[in-house]
Amino acid sequence: MTALDTHATPGPGPAAVTDAVGGADGAAADRLDRIEARLDLLLDHAERRDAELEPLRDLAAEIGVLSGPAMDAVTGRIHELDQRGYLGFARSGGRVVERIVASFDEEDVEALGDNVVLMLETLRDLTQPEILQLLRQTAGSVSHLDAPAGGPPPSTFALLKELRDPEVRRGLARMLELLRSVGTDPT
Repeated sequence: MTALDTHATPGPGPAAVTDAVGGADGAAADRLDRIEARLDLLLDHAERRDAELEPLRDLAAEIGVLSGPAMDAVTGRIHELDQRGYLGFARSGGRVVERIVASFDEEDVEALGDNVVLMLETLRDLTQPEILQLLRQTAGSVSHLDAPAGGPPPSTFALLKELRDPEVRRGLARMLELLRSVGTDPT
């Protein structure tokens, strides 16, 4: 029984209302009878709507029961990802994307799209172990240079003296091979 059912008990009919008014004006009694009939009709409609909404209330209760464990699982997974550093990485990645968007316009992105295959091929070539080793050696050598860059240039004889060192000759041979490769026509 719903809250509306307590009001569903039939009250005195239209004739009883008219009798209760007694000697009052007949038009007022008719009007009260029409109001009572409308209220009865509204009550019937409200009871039907309440019955129609009952399955929706049941569905909402079921969804509440099922969504609790699902939300716990989602929250647990998000916490695990945060502990492993994925969310921090994603935040940093978002900041990188923001900088890229702020620095490049649509034409730059289209040019990137036109050359992305060539860029990926170059990146693939750069990831070869011998190339990576050469880059690492070069970076390490540059950081350990003894001579200041702004000093006087070495004399020709000083350079020729350095050619007696086997490591210098090997490095020079690699550089000459690199220059030869760069100078060849790619077609």
